[in-house]
Amino acid sequence: MDTLSPNTRASADTAAVVEAPTLKEALRQVRARYGDEARVIRSRALTRRQPGGLGQQKVVEVLVEPATGGRRLGRIVEAPPPAAAAGRRRSLAREIAAEVERIEDLVRQIAVDQAGRTGRRRPLRGNPVGEALVAAGADPGVVVRLCERCQAETGSSSRDRTAMLQYLARSLPTGRGTWQDFAGTHVFLGAPGSGRTELVLAAAGSLAGAGRQILVLSVLPRHGGEVRRLQAEAAKHGYDAAVIQKPRQLASAAEHLDGYDAVLLDAPSFAAAHGSPDDGLRRDIVQNPAFHRHLVFPLDRDLRDCRSLFEEARAWNCDWLALSRVDQTDQRGKILDLLDRLPLPVSLVGDPQWPAGSARIADPGLLTDLILGSARRHAVAGG
Repeated sequence: MDTLSPNTRASADTAAVVEAPTLKEALRQVRARYGDEARVIRSRALTRRQPGGLGQQKVVEVLVEPATGGRRLGRIVEAPPPAAAAGRRRSLAREIAAEVERIEDLVRQIAVDQAGRTGRRRPLRGNPVGEALVAAGADPGVVVRLCERCQAETGSSSRDRTAMLQYLARSLPTGRGTWQDFAGTHVFLGAPGSGRTELVLAAAGSLAGAGRQILVLSVLPRHGGEVRRLQAEAAKHGYDAAVIQKPRQLASAAEHLDGYDAVLLDAPSFAAAHGSPDDGLRRDIVQNPAFHRHLVFPLDRDLRDCRSLFEEARAWNCDWLALSRVDQTDQRGKILDLLDRLPLPVSLVGDPQWPAGSARIADPGLLTDLILGSARRHAVAGG
């Protein structure tokens, strides 16, 4: 609960923030850092994403106004800046992101040009894993860099099948845990036709099957058919479902989600979400520190056509990749290319070739099998 009073808002602009697992520990840290003369302005409980995992964690935040000469020890997070400064920071962040994207494109083009001049397949000759990755659809330049990193970081030759497979698995970023660890609010975003709704419903069915208390929120459904489908799936698998018809309802609904083990939010496509620029939907999604934001990427898409999609992922502050439509391509090596372009951990994978309506939490072994194929992976490894 936020205990900030109107009379202390001016002080809050220059105060510092102390965070701890409990209020008692937060107050102890306040005394240790600033002494007994420090004035506590506000305390509130927050729910945040679990670092590196698909769960959540609770912290207590204390806003403190230090006395003159107070000590500053431990972790201190400055209070949010005034609105004008925040606007300047967001503008600067967008400029930096655009410049980073430009530099990354330039580096990739230089790498491709250099690989073309030197015969980019040549470094992969006699490299069974590298050749298998290229055969699976990965860009040869991406594979060459992966092999070079393997040798530089492990000291083993990338032609060593076992060493290369182990390094490949370590290089594939994923979350941690099982469906029992999957918690908090998860927002699924993507382009039209990305398979976003299918993945949400599949994940909800898997979570309900694991005994979790689940709510699926459909935000701005396009038509009644989507609502009826959600109702039918919820009744079939035994989870709760609701619909948000107005963008501004999301902020108020977010305050009442703690009663569920996990909440899956099926957001409108990026194109539909831009229909009303001042509706606040993106702000409510991007600025909520408790939300996990998943970009749903269909593997049947050509990465060369995805520049705007990657820009949207950054604008919406996506922190996960969820893979869909994996059955629609036999070039799954593009997962490596995708992670090279958008280095986010993979959270979920949905595939109709698994039991109908199912999804799986990603792990390195699963992604390796997706890229190489189980049979091919064992053949490459000599198994």
